[in-house]
Amino acid sequence: MTAPKTLSLLLAAAAALGCTSCGSDTPAPPDAEVLLTKSWKRGMQDKNPSANPANVLFYPVQTCEQDDTFTFAADGTVLIDQGATKCSQNEPRTVSQSYSIDRTTKELRINGQKFKLLEETREQIKYSAELPPVNGAGFSSLIFLLQ
Repeated sequence: MTAPKTLSLLLAAAAALGCTSCGSDTPAPPDAEVLLTKSWKRGMQDKNPSANPANVLFYPVQTCEQDDTFTFAADGTVLIDQGATKCSQNEPRTVSQSYSIDRTTKELRINGQKFKLLEETREQIKYSAELPPVNGAGFSSLIFLLQ
């Protein structure tokens, strides 16, 4: 290969690399802040099924839960607004629970219950609870979605 051809190829490669880095200069929030960026609702459809482990079952969101919102605060509390549609007449409008998150071990605890954090993006929080083995059921995890 001649020197001019080599130089042309190197310049073309450099230009291609430069264009791939073009885009929005607005940085995404750090992982620690994604959970705090909005009020989340229960998800009805997984936006990223490729991140799922094998043998999973999705939490069946009841009609009365579809208007519930989850607002996580930096102080380790999550405020659950159970919306206008109630699952029972005695259900309070809001419930405050504690939560903790360990991104190193991918552990999320809500009100003392342990979950595995599967995904945390601006579009979706996905976490799962391990299911006890049941003969013939074939499911090992129950997945919850917040969107």
